[in-house]
Amino acid sequence: MGALDCVASNKISSSSTEVFTATMNSQTSLEKDQKEQDNQLIERRCGNRSIWWTLAVDIPLLTLVCLIVGLFELGVIPHHKNGFFCNDPALSFPFTGDTVSFSVIVSSIIFPPFVLIFITEYVFHKSTYNTRTKLRHVARNTLYMYRSYSYGLFFNLGLVEVMKGLTGSPRPSFFDICEPDTAKTCNGSEYVATFQCTSKKYSAWYQTDSYHSFPSGHTSLSIYCGLFMAWYLQKRAFDWRHRTVFFVPVLQMTCVTYAAICSLTRITDHRHHWWDVLTGAVIGLATVCYTVTVLCRNFKTSNLEDKAMTESQNTVQTALFV
Repeated sequence: MGALDCVASNKISSSSTEVFTATMNSQTSLEKDQKEQDNQLIERRCGNRSIWWTLAVDIPLLTLVCLIVGLFELGVIPHHKNGFFCNDPALSFPFTGDTVSFSVIVSSIIFPPFVLIFITEYVFHKSTYNTRTKLRHVARNTLYMYRSYSYGLFFNLGLVEVMKGLTGSPRPSFFDICEPDTAKTCNGSEYVATFQCTSKKYSAWYQTDSYHSFPSGHTSLSIYCGLFMAWYLQKRAFDWRHRTVFFVPVLQMTCVTYAAICSLTRITDHRHHWWDVLTGAVIGLATVCYTVTVLCRNFKTSNLEDKAMTESQNTVQTALFV
């Protein structure tokens, strides 16, 4: 009996060793499969075909939109000029400048989102790979998110410019900037349908811009940018295993405050009427909802290795317990 027990014990030990060895080999094989799946996902999303489509279609379209917007702003493309009522007090405010200038709004909607997305993706990137591979994944995730953000941004800008060209609404500081010729001879509250700007204090661009009040481009762009970054942080940075108590909420509050300041100063600077700002806010909110839910899929697919890691973990569990 003792000999039989010893033989049985040796068989059990040998069987356990074989199971352990098979399990380790399976895990090693699964790790290789994980990397292969990850590379396939990367190539599928950022492969040569996608790059060629971007170079052949996306970039020319975005360039065309930029060209049209530039020609419109310079007055090359014809646009409607709405009339005004003589001595209208709503159009008689002095022009005192912009609290948030055009250069500030442009730089703030281009550079901070890219930096924020890159840092967030790097900090919260779920990866067991080396630093070089991690940076490659982070860069791809950042470019994917920023590309979607840029598409929504150009959609927002194009919509605003079209509406400005169709309405031609005078700004609150219209009389001061434009100095329309017919305003000098009209009487009472007479409506003036045609006019020409005669101001010598301001450039031709400012004079043309004096009847581009509706809707507020500053408002739509700042709300789009601010809410996009706040929404992105909520979905990507709020991880219960890494979350800080105040840092992420403060960043979100900063993004929302930025949007509010850019919007409200358009009224206090007498650059827009309140309905211009309200419409711009609606446009910004609508475009950010479209970008996040449709283009970015609510930020659920930005991390390229999540799917591969999940599939590998499920396969390991099946190998161990089946």
